[in-house]
Amino acid sequence: MIIKFEEVCQDIDTLPEEAQILLLDFIELLKNRYLSTETKNKVRKNDVLLPSGSSPKPHPLDTFTEKHGAWEDERAAEEIVKEIYDSRTVSNPDIRL
Repeated sequence: MIIKFEEVCQDIDTLPEEAQILLLDFIELLKNRYLSTETKNKVRKNDVLLPSGSSPKPHPLDTFTEKHGAWEDERAAEEIVKEIYDSRTVSNPDIRL
């Protein structure tokens, strides 16, 4: 497979800034997943700099986890599901399905 980097760069340039930032996040994810530590360090030396005054927006999941913490429960999934179903109530018993 031949990758035409010039065309890819031109395509990226046509994207809105928000999409370009998301693309940078995705590239960082791929680097973390597929590159060795030594290669990551080399690649980081050549990182793309964002325009001054702009910073990547945090991922919504990171923001949510930071504000509310991760889900913590020692029960098995089946127990949690059972509790959810058991706690459900019918708001209008006259309705039939």
